[in-house]
Amino acid sequence: MIKLIHGDCLEEMKKIPDGSVDMVLTDPPYGMDYQSNRRVATDKFNKFSNDNNLEWLNGFVNECYRVMKEDTALYMFCSWHHIEVFKKAVEGRFKLKNIIVWNKNNHGSGDLKGSYAPKHEFVLYAHKGRSLFREKRLPDVMDFPKIASVKLHHPTEKNVDMLSVFIANNSDATQTILDPFMGSGTTGVACKNLNRSFIGIELDSTYFEIAKQRIEHA
Repeated sequence: MIKLIHGDCLEEMKKIPDGSVDMVLTDPPYGMDYQSNRRVATDKFNKFSNDNNLEWLNGFVNECYRVMKEDTALYMFCSWHHIEVFKKAVEGRFKLKNIIVWNKNNHGSGDLKGSYAPKHEFVLYAHKGRSLFREKRLPDVMDFPKIASVKLHHPTEKNVDMLSVFIANNSDATQTILDPFMGSGTTGVACKNLNRSFIGIELDSTYFEIAKQRIEHA
């Protein structure tokens, strides 16, 4: 079952029944007022909506907790810029098990003269109850390449192989994975490849259509 919803996840999640989701895997806005500076940027790679504050975060985490079943896992991407805010919000409802480091093996830009070149992001891995691994235990530093610029569907697109590891490790076939910030649909692609049901929510109409097409063709 694949269900794609075009709308605001803070509103659309209210329609999801309590305790009906087997895992949440998502890459929310980082509260950085993100602006893509890619030299090959197209019109779709522009400023993110609602990325200038994190006032929504606690309510969002509460909704994740409500819709998830007992003994399930949450994976939430974030950056170092506001990790203390994300960590506090998640620990308010969940048991934080790890802060996974994603080594992207390809650094970003930023201040070329005054800061070290960034090549990692964080993933908060937490439990509602206790979620046991289905496959092998892995290190909390994971090497997966960043998507090449020419292949990006979304400026902060994640590696589908990495998402597949998370999904396979904390869910079973046909179970339901929720991504409330679906973006270009990478979580949905991984779910379809792994025979999981998927609920994806995306506010931006351009990315919603890209996600729809990618998942249909997966």
